[in-house]
Amino acid sequence: MKITYMLVNLSGKGRRIPSGTAWQWIHHVEDELQMRSLFLKLKNKIRIDRLTLANLHIEQRNASEEFLEIATFAYKGQIIYDNTISPIRIFFVHEDSDEEIFRDSI
Repeated sequence: MKITYMLVNLSGKGRRIPSGTAWQWIHHVEDELQMRSLFLKLKNKIRIDRLTLANLHIEQRNASEEFLEIATFAYKGQIIYDNTISPIRIFFVHEDSDEEIFRDSI
């Protein structure tokens, strides 16, 4: 399953992403644990750095609607969709399927 999103620094208060810019992530996840871990990390990153989630897209193959609902329960914040946002950095990530990583991220 492929998950893409951008984090935008609209507040100008975060330190990782420069003010007024966006970074994009493209994740490849294999199962529900990886997806849940991803959304928990994303939620923390957004809260700590005061970022805005933009253009979230989940490309699913052979995944039920119930699976997506369970996996995305971790993040219930605002998402903006805007085709004019251009990321200045793009990260490609293949999530590790080790359950230890999920336990460490909580």
